[in-house]
Amino acid sequence: MASHMGSYQLPLQPSRKLHSFHVQSSCSFNKQEPAQNSTGLQFICKKKLLSDLTTWGIGGPCNYFVQVFNQTQLVSAVRYCNEQSMRFMILGKGSNCLFDDMGFNGCVILNRIELLEKIESGVYRVGSGYPFNRFGVMSANEGFSGLEFAAGVPGTVGGAAYMNAGANGQVFH
Repeated sequence: MASHMGSYQLPLQPSRKLHSFHVQSSCSFNKQEPAQNSTGLQFICKKKLLSDLTTWGIGGPCNYFVQVFNQTQLVSAVRYCNEQSMRFMILGKGSNCLFDDMGFNGCVILNRIELLEKIESGVYRVGSGYPFNRFGVMSANEGFSGLEFAAGVPGTVGGAAYMNAGANGQVFH
């Protein structure tokens, strides 16, 4: 990704082959306890309030909720939702998100992929769940320009890219 306002670039890396996992959940819309499965993903049913996940603090419960901490877990969660014909949304830090008090009829996948890997000088692989403000501070501390504005922007790198986050006349895309 290159910002027209900045002077650095984060090249895309070829994706690694992902292992196939089958996600099983004993959750039903009537159950109230979490369900553990062989991939380590824990689906929580009808207990997670969306208001706890957003900066607005508004929103009712979702039918399913799961946190993912790496790309393999994310793929497994999305695959499970697709296999079950279940609506899903991927959420980061919940800034700029407003949910209905009636909740969300589907699965909320909370993205906690906070990977930050230095490939070589000036080249980083950054997880979509990495805090955008922390990324801005880190890049400035490393001597890069163009992301200083990110130091005060809430959310994640993935959310910033998706929403074209910006401040003070600078934009991230």
